[in-house]
Amino acid sequence: MHDYHSLDDFLKRIEPRLRATPQPWEAAGELLDQTVEELKVAVEELRVMQEEIVSLAMHEAEEPAQAAAERRFRDAFTAAPVPLLLTDPAGIVDYANAAAAALLGLRGDQLPGKPLAVYVAPAARRAFRTLLNRMASEAAPCALELLLQPRARPTVQVEATTWPVPGERGMSLAWSFADPATPREAAADEAAATLRAAFDSLPVGVAAMDRDGSVLAWNRAAAELLGWTEEEVVGLPNPAVTDESALDAVRAGGEVAGAATLAETRDGGVVPVELTVAPMVDAGGGVAGTVALIRPSGQADAAVRCWTPGDMRRVLLDGATAGNVTDRLRAGIAAGLHAGYLRGGDRLPSIRDAAAETGIDHRVLALAYRRLAAAGLVEVRSRKGVRVAPQRAPADSGLPETAEWLAGVLEQGAALQVRVPQLPELVRRWTAGVELRCACVDDTADGRAALCHAVSHQWGIRAFPVDPRPDAEGRRELAEALRGAGLVATTHYHAPELAPQCDAARRPMLLAALSPEAVQAMEERLARGPLTAVVVDAAYGERLRALRGGEKLAIVCAGDVAAVEALDPETPVLATLAAQRQVTRKLRLLVPATNLVAPVAPRALARLLVRANVAPRRPPDS
Repeated sequence: MHDYHSLDDFLKRIEPRLRATPQPWEAAGELLDQTVEELKVAVEELRVMQEEIVSLAMHEAEEPAQAAAERRFRDAFTAAPVPLLLTDPAGIVDYANAAAAALLGLRGDQLPGKPLAVYVAPAARRAFRTLLNRMASEAAPCALELLLQPRARPTVQVEATTWPVPGERGMSLAWSFADPATPREAAADEAAATLRAAFDSLPVGVAAMDRDGSVLAWNRAAAELLGWTEEEVVGLPNPAVTDESALDAVRAGGEVAGAATLAETRDGGVVPVELTVAPMVDAGGGVAGTVALIRPSGQADAAVRCWTPGDMRRVLLDGATAGNVTDRLRAGIAAGLHAGYLRGGDRLPSIRDAAAETGIDHRVLALAYRRLAAAGLVEVRSRKGVRVAPQRAPADSGLPETAEWLAGVLEQGAALQVRVPQLPELVRRWTAGVELRCACVDDTADGRAALCHAVSHQWGIRAFPVDPRPDAEGRRELAEALRGAGLVATTHYHAPELAPQCDAARRPMLLAALSPEAVQAMEERLARGPLTAVVVDAAYGERLRALRGGEKLAIVCAGDVAAVEALDPETPVLATLAAQRQVTRKLRLLVPATNLVAPVAPRALARLLVRANVAPRRPPDS
């Protein structure tokens, strides 16, 4: 059978012969030319038609091949013996293979839509969320050892590797989990186990740290001395390195020889210790970090938990006079409690030391401490000096068993950043049937906005701000607010004045403080140089000067448009929620404004919310 190439060759051969044929063909030359040209056009049309048919056949053959390839890749993902997951950037599972589901104690169809954080052990969730935040800007794979918590099974240690996967719907994260102890590492693991046993058997506390001062390893003696387990302290600053000079030596990879210092204990107290620091050299001869020896010291008990003596004097006593010493001490103690430097039972400067520091008559100082003791802020203990009074704890609400279980669910949801309004309908009936109102009391707009957000955003409670002005109108408005509220949220600055009124009105009072993560970020920034705080009320900025290094804090009011516009857009600043709402230009934030204040007493709030909803009626399943 001839194709169009054969027809084309035939026309090329026959055309000369047709033109050479004698009469009568010569009389029909014009007709011959037209016929030959039409045959050429027909041959060209046949060629184009054949190419289209071949192309269509090839395309139809590619489609099932591509679909088959996608099926093969999907089947390979599902059947892979290594646990594999695909999540969105927030860690919500999109797809999981059978090995990943088995690792977490589930079926493959049970994982999609769930946060991966739910299956990470609580002690490892902070490192997990740090990895998620890091992956927002990483283009290369990242690895992290994680402690997973499968459903109804013991925890399991894995090495998690994640890498970004671009897609039509945006960036996703792929995850693989492997046993960190591979066969090729068995010998190294055995040697490491021997070294670890020797490390834990040392009679002196030992901690290995990286160049930033974060703990890498923590032996048994250190845990017994300070109360912190290795799981609790790894990745955090060494609680035995609280002195600035020792911290500078750690960061420089230098040495500290037998320095007397104060180490923080897990229960919030301090222990005098003798600290020795030496460089930790890696296999290449470089300084990879430091090793600290922590020995108990015979020094007397100390005055502060985290403040250096200089910061203690600066915040509590600088600028104090006989006329303002009570107010100065009250504000300084409240600042220490608010920022987490002071806790109930911590020692404060004695009357004698304060008199020597300020030059104020000791009788005036004794009167000031008596006034603070009457307000419930301090305790004057015989032979033990002046101490911070134990902080107020919410009274037990006496919930029934089922409601107590639900209160625990709400607390766990808050720890996983699951907001109450997003919980299923069953929980909604137990939390939204009766409106709970919260009076958020603070004398600064920044404090009131932070309190209202902390209460309403997470818990769905109707929060309203209250300014405790000292005039008659302000006292009247505060009394009305207490009558119309189910609870009160405030700070340590107003707790002594509000406590009697809350007790009289039978309203629970919850205290809010700065977020420890925010305090740490601010301290690290102040250690490197100045930091600017953008606030609505300058008084709120003055509170932040209690931070370590607070003398380098610059305060800019949000209403000062020129000062705000003059800020360097590339330099991170601290901005309160109230200030961020007022400022029109975009600021580069050191920490999110919504994270400046720690969650307000999650357990107590959960129980109050449940109690308000279950008290009017008997739950259907209780």
